[in-house]
Amino acid sequence: MDAAAPGKARELYQKAGVSFVRGIDRADMLFETLDFEVVPNGFFVDENGIVRYAKFGGFEVRDDTDRAAIEGLLAKPLSSVSAAKASTTTAEAPSGPAGRWFRLGVRALERGDKKTAAQHWRKALELDPANFVIRKQIWALEHPEQFYPAINAQWQREQLAKERARKD
Repeated sequence: MDAAAPGKARELYQKAGVSFVRGIDRADMLFETLDFEVVPNGFFVDENGIVRYAKFGGFEVRDDTDRAAIEGLLAKPLSSVSAAKASTTTAEAPSGPAGRWFRLGVRALERGDKKTAAQHWRKALELDPANFVIRKQIWALEHPEQFYPAINAQWQREQLAKERARKD
């Protein structure tokens, strides 16, 4: 899921040298379809559309373990591949009114209107202030240098600390 910069996400996959097919969900359809609550995620879906592997939260294509898991599945006959779900963290996918504002932001971004996208996402975040998915999309839009070519987790922790300090 990368509403702000799917081209940048594609660059990460190319630089990592992965050979398997990837998809980037700009319209947040996978939230409901695959029932996940955080990003980044990794899924292995067979040619029949069956999810054979899912890692929710913390999937990183440049990580040797994650990459090996997918490549290992690709090397096995489908009959030997079983579905698996890794642990999740506490961030929740946008749903309800917040989800509607989030999707409006995605549509605005698709039109190239970053200002409106950010406004819609901020409204979504007001409605669901604990939602890290919404927050990360705002940050990635406004601070792409902290997300591309690599995610700066320390910067994100600092931003959260600043937000908490402003609330106190």
